[in-house]
Amino acid sequence: MIWLYLLILLALAAALWGVYRVLGTPSKLPPTDYHIVLADVAVSVEKAAMQLRQALEGTAGADWADAAKEARKIFQTGYYQTLRLRPASGADPAVDVRAELGRACEAYDWASRMIGSESANNPLIMEAARRLIDAGDTALRQAARELSLAHPAPRENSALSP
Repeated sequence: MIWLYLLILLALAAALWGVYRVLGTPSKLPPTDYHIVLADVAVSVEKAAMQLRQALEGTAGADWADAAKEARKIFQTGYYQTLRLRPASGADPAVDVRAELGRACEAYDWASRMIGSESANNPLIMEAARRLIDAGDTALRQAARELSLAHPAPRENSALSP
């Protein structure tokens, strides 16, 4: 009977190790793809931030919660990508860009949490959310500037591009 338990324990340990190997290692991309993916993350985060800001500046109510919920998915995915993306070889020339994108995603994510919360009718919460969105805009502009300087590539028209 103990052999069965040991076999199950070993199978679970092997499965956990496999999951760790897949999820724990960074995504390694060729340099051109790396910059394209970073630019795509920046554009996606920018679009979601604009939608969140428009919902916040619009009328109060359920629109805030829905917009915040949808935008939060983009911000969380963007943040996760900034943690996982790496160039396939050599030093990471865009480490500062990834850090700024991560900061922007964090600020936007917290703002979307505040906007989507039950306290959204509190003016102090809304003011804090606006300040977080402004901080996210600043970090996103800095990331876009560094990204365009590091690797000039054609991008979509963007309100935050330099």
